[in-house]
Amino acid sequence: MRWDDRVYGDVAIEDPRLLALIACPTFRRLRGIRQAGPSAFAFPFKTVTRHEHSLGVFLLLRELGADLREQVAGLLHDISHTAFSHAVDFVFSSEEQNHHEQLKREFLERPDIVAALGPLGFEPCEFLDDAVYPLLERPLPWLCADRLDYFFRDGLACGVATQEAVAWFLAHLTVVDRTIVFTDALVARQATALFAEMNRDWWASPTEAFIYNEFADALRESFRLGVLRKEELLADDAHVLAKLEAASSPLIAEKLDHVLRFDPRRINGFVPRVIPKTRWLDPPVQVGSTFRRLSELSGESVAG
Repeated sequence: MRWDDRVYGDVAIEDPRLLALIACPTFRRLRGIRQAGPSAFAFPFKTVTRHEHSLGVFLLLRELGADLREQVAGLLHDISHTAFSHAVDFVFSSEEQNHHEQLKREFLERPDIVAALGPLGFEPCEFLDDAVYPLLERPLPWLCADRLDYFFRDGLACGVATQEAVAWFLAHLTVVDRTIVFTDALVARQATALFAEMNRDWWASPTEAFIYNEFADALRESFRLGVLRKEELLADDAHVLAKLEAASSPLIAEKLDHVLRFDPRRINGFVPRVIPKTRWLDPPVQVGSTFRRLSELSGESVAG
């Protein structure tokens, strides 16, 4: 399996056991789930899928020297995302906005995933908690493969980051004590600034708050009317959208219109029911054989 990845360029996966996992219907489902959720309708250049991102996290973990189990954890970390990704978190809201984590056991224990994990020597229970994999997952504001890949991938899609900038960031990443760090403070500052721009203008912007809340209203009404069952969120975007568009509901039609034909003027005075999660970085920077947080360093570049 060889392809031209938008972040990492020409890449390949040759291990037949990994290829069998990637070929599972449960994993292939991620091809039909947009990483940007309903926002991808308003901004068609947001073409990243959960499938693409999951492969990207695997590739980054492999590049950083993660063992096979953590690489597989990277492939499976988003396996339970519902249709339209985080849109469900605006219906069943929580502080972390990670409803899909509650569904992970169900997806990991599907027969096709179990059968594919067998030849790799792993059990589904080994991938329930991503927190046990420090290169894959760390809390904000640390670096981790998941956070870095969606930053690079979304940044390129939205035109905030360039290929040259992403290549520069990747060239200055290393691992110290099972922690992903930048090898230079200047690079860390540049990445932190671009990450903040992505959060301000895209991930947590008033535009995203409007789009996600309007779409969540359409989902709530569809549940109330029985047009859509909550279990159907375990399908893909196309299935859920078809159900919403077929509903004979003026409210659902209105909310969908606000998303599908987004008008920036509607943001004026809009008060969201749910606020998008805010993201930020304070990345560790290599200092000799250890590291310090960027906020702890002076303004001078610190090489590893």
